[in-house]
Amino acid sequence: MPSAESSSSSWPVWGAAGGATVAALALYVRTLAPSITWAHHGADSGELLAAVVTNGVPHPPGYPLYMILLGFWLNLTGGTLPDTGLAWRGNLLSAACAALSVGVTVLVLGHLLQRDPWNWLWALLAGLAWAVSPLLWSQALITEVYALHALLVALLGWALLCREGRSLWLAPILVVGFAHHLTFVLLMPATVYYLWTTTEERPLTKARRIGLLLAVSGALGALFYLRTPLVAGAQPPPPVNWGYADNVEGFWWLVSGSAYRSYLFNLEAKDMLGRVASWAYTVTTQYTPVGLGIALIGLSYLDGNAPRIRNFSLLWIVPVSLYSISYYTRDSEIYLLSVSWLMAIWIGIGLAVLAGWLGARWVNAPWRTIVAAGGAVGVAILLALHLPQTTLRHDREATAFLTNVYDVVEPGSIIITTGDSTTFAVWYGAWGDGSLLAAAPDAVIVNYSLYQFDWYRRLLDNLYPTVPNVGLSVSAMVDSNAGKRPIYLTEKIPVIPEERLFPAGPLWRVE
Repeated sequence: MPSAESSSSSWPVWGAAGGATVAALALYVRTLAPSITWAHHGADSGELLAAVVTNGVPHPPGYPLYMILLGFWLNLTGGTLPDTGLAWRGNLLSAACAALSVGVTVLVLGHLLQRDPWNWLWALLAGLAWAVSPLLWSQALITEVYALHALLVALLGWALLCREGRSLWLAPILVVGFAHHLTFVLLMPATVYYLWTTTEERPLTKARRIGLLLAVSGALGALFYLRTPLVAGAQPPPPVNWGYADNVEGFWWLVSGSAYRSYLFNLEAKDMLGRVASWAYTVTTQYTPVGLGIALIGLSYLDGNAPRIRNFSLLWIVPVSLYSISYYTRDSEIYLLSVSWLMAIWIGIGLAVLAGWLGARWVNAPWRTIVAAGGAVGVAILLALHLPQTTLRHDREATAFLTNVYDVVEPGSIIITTGDSTTFAVWYGAWGDGSLLAAAPDAVIVNYSLYQFDWYRRLLDNLYPTVPNVGLSVSAMVDSNAGKRPIYLTEKIPVIPEERLFPAGPLWRVE
């Protein structure tokens, strides 16, 4: 039966963890996107790669830790995998992080179920279910920050549930988590609760110890953000340079997420039901209704036998769920990765409880074997259900767009982008793998949507000092350069009349 009191993991559990990690990595590599992609909310992949290649700053809050890690990874794999593309190697980092999160999940369950001789098998099945859950699997195939976030979530769960927060690993995990993604803070209520209930110290002593741990970890995590002003103020400035954060105003705009603040808690009453329904759909489809039922069996067991872990679970999922519901964007379900991970933990416990309950009532039937076989079939069904819409092995929509752009643009062209997908693809072609600037040397690339920010107009003036009115406005730039440079749009924009626009491949040419 489940137990959270033992302190060591058995070798079968470690073997199951290793096997699950390798299996997950093999699956992810097999279904990996071949280059940049627009699938799975992955349009940012082109921007992140362009930012790391140019030593720049990606979109808020700037992700300094991820930039450092991605840069190191690309340099490492560039030497060991010389015949692979830049974007594919960036995608491979996500695959590695997601696969490691699967192995850590198996270790967590192996510890929690340590009194069950089949603990390694329940842990393996739940870990594999986590591996093929749509949220994790989708983020494992693209260059994005969320696979690393999933790994850090699993490591935090391991440090708390398996080491009771006493491990020397907890502080580094907190530091890296705070440095990587701001939503890591949403897991702190559960973390504080578990640390608070670990020892019998006096309340004031515990408050000081936990407060010091979080304060020091937060301060050390914040130090990573010193990278931002250092690289933003380089001369010449990197072309991917959100906030142009070489000053206090730009730095605060970036790290505070000012550009996205309007999406948070901006729901009208009529939209609330739809957001809750979207949350319920995402939670249910991770493991199908059957898997959700097994997870609830595990939670029910915790409710009656391990109230401390039950309370931890509720404090883990509620803040994240409320944030996902109230953050009104089309990709907010990605923030439920930590909820999906905890559901995998419940599923492993639920399988063990179900096998034990059936075995106690029908002693002569091999219920453990039957439940294990059913779990294996369930994982296979999850794999088959999610494979068609998750695999990106043949996804080339973004690269096809870029190829068609190369066929149209000329040297010295001005390319005005608008939407995230086309913008970040163009940025990748210009400053990531450099293929766009190779096809159209001296091209000037500007984004219409970002002209609203003073920092962006200042950045353009420094990037393109010889282009008249480039930092003034789009209409002024177009009027000053019409007839001197070819001008193309990725999307129509209101400041240029439609009668001046003519189709040119995937673009619009301004005449």
